[in-house]
Amino acid sequence: MNAKGRSLPRRDLILILAILSVAGIWYCITRYQALKGPSEVAQVTVDGKLVETLDLSVDATVTITGTGGGTNVLVVQDGEIWCSEASCPDKLCVKQGKKHLSTDTIVCLPNKMVVTVTGTD
Repeated sequence: MNAKGRSLPRRDLILILAILSVAGIWYCITRYQALKGPSEVAQVTVDGKLVETLDLSVDATVTITGTGGGTNVLVVQDGEIWCSEASCPDKLCVKQGKKHLSTDTIVCLPNKMVVTVTGTD
């Protein structure tokens, strides 16, 4: 085998470098967002429509009615939000735990509910 057979073709090398560059930029952006610290607001959408905006500095318990009549109970306490109860069969939204950073989300697919934690800026 000659030396040409062992090296990567130029197009493959460019593709690999492009993928690594995009991944690196994405990583830096998400780390910067997470390092900004705790967020202040959680936006709750059901089937893509905003139904509630919760201030994470105010303790509260809210029941969100999803599509098809399913429900999720969201708890806001000590600057964090989590889903404590859900009517969905798998309860993955409950198992996602407490969220407080601006990159965090809670998703319940059966009830089509998404909680997005964001800052106020």
